[in-house]
Amino acid sequence: MVDYTYDADGNPIPRLDECYEDQFSDYEDLINPFVIKGDGFDVTLSLARGMLSWTSVSAKVKKSKLPLPGTAKLTKGIVDLPLKDVYGVQIKRKRGKGQLDGEGLCLGFTVYTYYQFGPNCWKDLVIEFEHPSESLCNKYYDGIKTFIKDFPGRPHSIKIFMQTHAGNRTSKQTYVNKILPMLKAASISSDFLEIQHSEHVKQEMIHINLDDYDCMVAIGGDGTASKVVSGLLTATQNRNDVDVRQGFTPARPAMPVGIIPTGSSNHIARSIMGLADPITAVLYILLGYNMPVDVCSVFSEDKLLQWNFACQYGFGANALQYAYKYRRNLLPKSVDAAIYKASSKKKLHPYDCDVEYIPADRRTKDSQTVCLQGCSVCWNEEVKEDEEECLVQPFNPLTNSNNSDTFVDLSKDESPWKACKGSFLQVGLFCVPARNEFSPEGLSPFSHLNDGCMELVLVKDVNRKDFIRFLKRNGNSKNQLDFPFVDVIRVKEVKFRPRMPIGWKHTDRSFHEIQYRMSKLERMASKDSQVLEIDDGEDEEKDNDSVVRSGLDDLSDLDSEDEDLKGSSNSGSRKSSAGSNRTSQKQYINNNNVIVNSAHQDRDLIGPQYRMTFADADRMKRKNKQIKKEEKAKAKEERLLRTKWNLDNELMNKHELDFRVHHGLISLCGRGISPDSIFQEYGCLPITR
Repeated sequence: MVDYTYDADGNPIPRLDECYEDQFSDYEDLINPFVIKGDGFDVTLSLARGMLSWTSVSAKVKKSKLPLPGTAKLTKGIVDLPLKDVYGVQIKRKRGKGQLDGEGLCLGFTVYTYYQFGPNCWKDLVIEFEHPSESLCNKYYDGIKTFIKDFPGRPHSIKIFMQTHAGNRTSKQTYVNKILPMLKAASISSDFLEIQHSEHVKQEMIHINLDDYDCMVAIGGDGTASKVVSGLLTATQNRNDVDVRQGFTPARPAMPVGIIPTGSSNHIARSIMGLADPITAVLYILLGYNMPVDVCSVFSEDKLLQWNFACQYGFGANALQYAYKYRRNLLPKSVDAAIYKASSKKKLHPYDCDVEYIPADRRTKDSQTVCLQGCSVCWNEEVKEDEEECLVQPFNPLTNSNNSDTFVDLSKDESPWKACKGSFLQVGLFCVPARNEFSPEGLSPFSHLNDGCMELVLVKDVNRKDFIRFLKRNGNSKNQLDFPFVDVIRVKEVKFRPRMPIGWKHTDRSFHEIQYRMSKLERMASKDSQVLEIDDGEDEEKDNDSVVRSGLDDLSDLDSEDEDLKGSSNSGSRKSSAGSNRTSQKQYINNNNVIVNSAHQDRDLIGPQYRMTFADADRMKRKNKQIKKEEKAKAKEERLLRTKWNLDNELMNKHELDFRVHHGLISLCGRGISPDSIFQEYGCLPITR
């Protein structure tokens, strides 16, 4: 497999090690005997070839007892280890009591490398070359150290952000026992920071000097990784004086971000590496394997909120809310319980949404292609000239029925925007495949890491049985997007707006404001003015008994319409009296701090207000209590019509959001998914047992 680095535009550049090895062409090869695992070997260090080789001096021992390190090759009993796979070297010493580091009897030198434990899994490997001569060991040590010290892409100073409460809360133990010894072996200086609150990373990035570090590292879950990426991108924009607003061109950070997964889902790390293994992630950071990845900016009311890789609305956000609720008592089954709760008959319901988007292209040949190492789709930025242009009209809610569930494609205008509105159980936006333990191949398995597009996944309103089938396919090898109620669109920009029903009342979901007003006008037109006033009063009482505030608002509008229908039969003084009556009624309900006499009196007379009786005060207290109860019920019903956003497994209590993808804006430490990967199925979800 060919290793790649990437230029500023995200195009691949082969890592030509020969260019780096040319500066070592004058170095002579070192050949000396050493002992490895109790057997004698002739060890050759060739800086000109960038290779550390050893072969057994005994005919009985044909190969080393160690696993084959890195990309090393075994040819006729000779092991050739490329020095680019070595991340550290040290002199092995036996220290006596009171001796410090660097002191003691020399026993040889130690090489720190890795070996492949599977298609995507790497494990650290320590090889000890034993020899009593300190001068000889120093020659090998100096040669290897000189070669790997300035190897392209490798960091020398890193900034570490660690979230100790992520996942099973093993981040600190993993850092002390595994990560820190590897950093010391690689002679990398690190600045460690433990995250204390949700805004800690953002506050730290404001005052950080980016020139002091070569890499940013996030130890935690998806939320921690997203915060570090957002902080780095925001700090880069501030440093380059970029005017951050919708449609802007962001500046690219000069350093990569390494993600060491210790969270629950780790869909970002799994999408980049293929698995959630901290040791593999650390090796990618130390060896300098980076790749550009698309990231989307999230705006709310022309204000940048953050940068994300995977966003979900609807079922995905509800499941995350229940997972937070059950995390303390139901670990490690909190996610299973959350999926079961969110998909229950009582909790599973659709959400009315308006989605506008700009389609990326109309190429379909790559729609079923999985992004793997060396993916050709990610780097193809050319657009065919013979492709048809997308001529559509911006979304207009008056051009279609309110209950339509179709795409609006009007070719009268040359706007690139398309629109879709309807009821959806889930809306997803993915810049990465979003692989996790419960969806091994990803929530969007055909998303690419660096193609400049997002996958918009719309799951329409269907019965619960079909939606359960959709959930089950996320955990196995079948394509969960191959359903008639699932639409997948490759987009560049998205505008999302939740849609509330017209004339909605929380006490009556079938209530329609326009039909209600038309029926009132028909009844008023069929009666004389005197009977009309009495009917309006009766309707007032009915409305006040059901919903106090909404009834008064409707009454005030109907009174104004009554005055227009009566015409000249009503005097101007009576109109002003009715207007003052409406004002006093609104003040009586809306302003709870002002005491108003509710007894009937002539409004034309000006005199002292009578003191409220105890019965009136008690009646007013009951009305205020009823109003608060109705407001609480209304807020509860509104929460059923809208939900929060799940942005990289972090909840966002904002609904009207704008998304835009940025091609290869951030570099993450990793190599992508191996073509030899075998994804293990999650199994049956608890809702299907």
